[in-house]
Amino acid sequence: MVMEQPDAKAPRRAGRPLDMAKRDAILDAAEDAFIQDGYGASMDKVAEMAGVSKQTIYKHFTAKDRLFDAMVVRRSERMTEPVTMADPDRPVAEVLTNLGHRFLNLIMGGQMICLLRVILSAGSDTELGEHFYQTGPSVSLSRIAAYVRRLHGEGRLNAPDPLQAAEHFIGLVNGNMQLRGLLGVLQPMTEAERAARVAAAVRVFLAAYGK
Repeated sequence: MVMEQPDAKAPRRAGRPLDMAKRDAILDAAEDAFIQDGYGASMDKVAEMAGVSKQTIYKHFTAKDRLFDAMVVRRSERMTEPVTMADPDRPVAEVLTNLGHRFLNLIMGGQMICLLRVILSAGSDTELGEHFYQTGPSVSLSRIAAYVRRLHGEGRLNAPDPLQAAEHFIGLVNGNMQLRGLLGVLQPMTEAERAARVAAAVRVFLAAYGK
């Protein structure tokens, strides 16, 4: 994987806290740039789109692969908030419904499909695929599995293999939607259709793993 490095002549100031608003702007711009140009997107373009200098990008992210990873991590964190931030006494069906909608919105929003195409277009660059999987889907599944594991320990679910149960839930929501998205045949869904799909996934999951 070829990584762009910061300008050696650019001074770096130690001790100044990083501007998190700029960090978010950089990540938003990077996502758009990667979607438009693939992994070959330049840091100059990201800087221009974010309205910051390239030096500022490298203050937050030391190389392109770090920027890409951070972008994927942020999406994973946002998607799994319903389980990582869930109140311990919140009904399981409500938590899973919120999670299902987050995941479905991620697919239907189009950005995840575009990022998957970026990964696939890299061809033999298996390192990029490994970065994407380990920092995104794998972490998301682990967080969902941790939630399922806790509920299994509390006797609220019967899921002796939490990771498998987490994969089953995501699979129920996803079906072949990501495949249709990659093939360019994914049709828009109304809010009612999204709600019905998530409700069905929750119902089937709890029929299999509920107590």
